[in-house]
Amino acid sequence: RSIVFIHGLHGHPFKSWAYHLEFPGAHESSATSPVAVGKHERGSVIHRVAVHLRRKSLKAAPMESTESASATDTISNGAQGAHMFWPGDLLPKQCPDSRILMFGYDGKITKYAAGAINQNSILAHSKDLLFALCRERGPNRPLIFVAHSLGGIIVKEMLAQSSTSVEPEYKSIVECTAKIVFLGTPHRGSQDVAALGEVARSIISALGMETTPTILDALGLKSSDLNRAQEEFSKLWQEYDFQVKTFQEGLSLAKLGKKIVPDYSSSIGDHGEHSETLQANHQQMCRYSGTDDPNYRKVAGELFNDTCLESLWFPAINTRYQNLERPADKTCSWLFSHKLYQEWFNGNNRQETHGLLWLKGKPGSGKSILMKEAFRQAVLEQDESNYHSAAFFFCANGNELERSCLGLFKSLLYQLLPGDRVYLQRFQKIWDKQKVPFHRMGTAAWQEGELEFFFRSMFMDMPRKRTMPRKKTIIFIDAVDECEGHKVRSMIYFWRNITSSVYFIEGDLNVCLSSRHFRSITFSNCPEIIIEQHNSHDIATFVDHKFQLGIATQPQWELLRDQILEKSAGVFLWVALVVEDVLKSWDDGYDMPLLIKKVQDVPDTLRTLFSNMLSNLDSDVRELTVKFFQWAILATAPLRLHEWHHVMAFIRQPTLGSLNEWRQSVNFTDNDDQLEKQIRNVSRGLVENGNTRIVQVIHESVRDFFLLENGFFVLDSNLYMDTAGIGHLSIMNTCLDYLNIAE
Repeated sequence: RSIVFIHGLHGHPFKSWAYHLEFPGAHESSATSPVAVGKHERGSVIHRVAVHLRRKSLKAAPMESTESASATDTISNGAQGAHMFWPGDLLPKQCPDSRILMFGYDGKITKYAAGAINQNSILAHSKDLLFALCRERGPNRPLIFVAHSLGGIIVKEMLAQSSTSVEPEYKSIVECTAKIVFLGTPHRGSQDVAALGEVARSIISALGMETTPTILDALGLKSSDLNRAQEEFSKLWQEYDFQVKTFQEGLSLAKLGKKIVPDYSSSIGDHGEHSETLQANHQQMCRYSGTDDPNYRKVAGELFNDTCLESLWFPAINTRYQNLERPADKTCSWLFSHKLYQEWFNGNNRQETHGLLWLKGKPGSGKSILMKEAFRQAVLEQDESNYHSAAFFFCANGNELERSCLGLFKSLLYQLLPGDRVYLQRFQKIWDKQKVPFHRMGTAAWQEGELEFFFRSMFMDMPRKRTMPRKKTIIFIDAVDECEGHKVRSMIYFWRNITSSVYFIEGDLNVCLSSRHFRSITFSNCPEIIIEQHNSHDIATFVDHKFQLGIATQPQWELLRDQILEKSAGVFLWVALVVEDVLKSWDDGYDMPLLIKKVQDVPDTLRTLFSNMLSNLDSDVRELTVKFFQWAILATAPLRLHEWHHVMAFIRQPTLGSLNEWRQSVNFTDNDDQLEKQIRNVSRGLVENGNTRIVQVIHESVRDFFLLENGFFVLDSNLYMDTAGIGHLSIMNTCLDYLNIAE
């Protein structure tokens, strides 16, 4: 993992974090870089010292890159005496496997002549931070940010830019963010000063700088900018589920006689932040004298105590959830008013159900979208209620952890342990005992069995053994049928057994599963909600919304709508594909009678619908379509959009001899938008580019069509046996062609 430190405006990557030490001989050296001292002088060892991501504008930066630093303790000595620079002098010993990075930027607010303003704005600094992180960090390395004062605003703005980027390397920053520690950051206007911009003004003023409205606007610190940043950050926090910790200043600044950032402002106002107070003023709250400093123990504890949690994290931990679309407006509400769901969620009738609920539905009926909305609503309400919530979304098309029970337990523990201090400490002890061999392997090689055992122990402790009452826990597990094939049955029985066991010891665990219909797996005392029996209103709302954009003004449109609803049989995916085809035909000039006839002829089942969509392809594009689906279905892991530029180039005929030849060809894709259109056209809409820029099938039923129902035969009648083997050979040949190019 990487721990990134960001100082505030008018701060410094060394001085902002350095505590001035007073002891004999402290002023003897005048060096401007860290000086190693003997073990007898300090008695500790440093394995890695902080490095700068960016030194521009740091003319006398007191630290250089020291990846090969001496293995002795260091006290940072400068021209003004010795300092305890805790990110380099203390933290590496307690976080030996973390890369510690300092982000330095010109935070001085002095000359604001025209032309210099934008270079010193929050927006500019946040862009620099984003670009620097992409250059310096390792791929898929979890990120922890420690931000002081207005540096926290830079982090928020940087994450917002990362989330909207179409470039995978920039998007990955917010995806890999594990935790943010805010030190005295103003998040909202105070009770005394309503405007957030005024709080920022007070910080700058306390540092002895001019605070005219022009300067605040130039810095991006006016109230509207800061409020927007906070709103966007709250959305990102909910979507990407990273951890947040806020520390507030406990002492007033002597020359002002008050706190620079009032408590109300330095708190986000969310129970998930676990705000604490440091006994220091705004300027000293990020400087610590040593490992015995109570403030250091609080802040550093948030960093090195989370190593056990980071051993659970994996890059795709939220990918499936993020790729699911938000439900259409005014849909999904039926679930929250359903009697069985309300009884399950509120814990009623537990003597019958023992806390387990099962949502079942046909392929494409909207199960995952419904589960995402149910989990989202639970998260929104949990701060006002006495429960924890967690969720896992299986993905058969994802990597190994996304479709395994190991990934399930990793994700659930990662979400639940921060809210349970007792078991977090127990898990930390287990990690401490095992982390040496784990680190030698280069990864946290947890075994499924040990995580399952620990998860069970969290809920199976008798209540009297706990020092404090346990909150209710609500867990959502989507697409259990997409778990590894041989594990589906045992995994489902695990949830039946644990919910029943917890009920009998008077615990409080509620679990909601979703899947397709299982004929072979049943058990008693588990209420079921059949989705296609209840989603007709949602489907009608979806169709009405789509048709209101133009076609609803035509005569007989209601007849067309009713025919679609009648044939839908509760399958949302079927409706979405048919509506899209109807609207495209309308744009192509079809009149209403022809559209009605078209809907009448549409097959009722998804399998037949897929077959019809692909059987009408022209012969000259069939070979390209076969190779496209071989890559989309059979690749060992889904490819990101930017990787498809070269894939689409080299699955075409004739075979290319060089990248330059491709750039000169009519098939060259100059940008991602052009590529997305090609993918949509070749796949007939069965493959999409998700929110995480991963290209994958729109639904698992599409994969089943090709793998289990011989969909490749529909495209090529020669592909009737071992289609997977033939597909892998085709992928191999394309890779060999790519390796053979001139470049």
